[in-house]
Amino acid sequence: MKRRKFILGTGVFAAGSAGAIQTGAFTSVSAQRDVEVAVASDESALLRLAPCSGSPNRGYVTGTDDGQLSLALSSDNPTDEGGEGVNPDATTVINDVFEICNQGTQPVGVWLNIDPVQNGNGDDAISLYQDGDQSLPIVGQDNAVCLGVGDCVCIGIVTRTQGIDADTNLLNKVAGDSEMVVNADADVSCSPPLSGEPRRLDTGTADWKVTELPSEVSPPSGESLSYDARVVNPPSAWDTSNTAEWVDPFGDGGLQGDPVGDYAYELDFEVVAGSRELVIEAYGADNPVEFFLDGTSIGGFPGEEAYDPLRSDIPNQTVLGGNHTLRAEVENQDQGSPTGLLVAAKFE
Repeated sequence: MKRRKFILGTGVFAAGSAGAIQTGAFTSVSAQRDVEVAVASDESALLRLAPCSGSPNRGYVTGTDDGQLSLALSSDNPTDEGGEGVNPDATTVINDVFEICNQGTQPVGVWLNIDPVQNGNGDDAISLYQDGDQSLPIVGQDNAVCLGVGDCVCIGIVTRTQGIDADTNLLNKVAGDSEMVVNADADVSCSPPLSGEPRRLDTGTADWKVTELPSEVSPPSGESLSYDARVVNPPSAWDTSNTAEWVDPFGDGGLQGDPVGDYAYELDFEVVAGSRELVIEAYGADNPVEFFLDGTSIGGFPGEEAYDPLRSDIPNQTVLGGNHTLRAEVENQDQGSPTGLLVAAKFE
């Protein structure tokens, strides 16, 4: 029996550089069928779209005359493995169909927009996911995946054709004549960009805030808690072997003493999708310091000289998608001595 045909659409994808973004360092781009941003075969494109390398399901991808990508999930386009499209009245899982690659000069957050029809059970007729893991969706900005320079992500497809008539479009138009839109934005999940390296959370680089001062101490003039930590010129006793910068609440570093008591620094950050490893490569403080991730202690140094040498004894932390806070509590123990913090950290 010949399988019925379910239509995903043709000429759906295009991505790359055009106009003001030809330099390869872009802030935001949306790629869709009716916008000639670039063709998939253009090696200078900011985003490259292609069949997933080595995947048996790459045959579901076809190319149009203008180099844009399209998908055919019907018997009109059997794959190399003998498949003839998706089954009627069934859920079909197709791993690693096409890939999105970042060919720009900075990390970007990448996500897809689609508007699937509903099947007879009230479920989406199509969903899309990352790297063979259906628990990692890639539809919508909240599910953006961070791609470093040269990184790629393979996209899989689930179709649910229960109660859907033959020759039915499984996707509605979401932009003009396009059934699917590929988005890339350097300010989504990847800021600050650092030339393709894992996203840094270093003091002096990321937005560390001073959130607690001793009770008798006031914030600097014009500030209120929380406010930006000050990058300082550290005293000679503080270890400066790491490229992260020392910060303190007042901007005076070791040039003058700071009041005794408890100080706290916080960094709010977001993991957009899936999970990441938070790696604290090195840290230092004057004096004792304890770190907390979302309110739970993850380690620190209880001694008076956490500033020489720098420490690297905090275990890596698995951080799930969502909003998080990394907090460092520093105690200044001696009147007239400085207080400060250094953190060199990254996502992997």
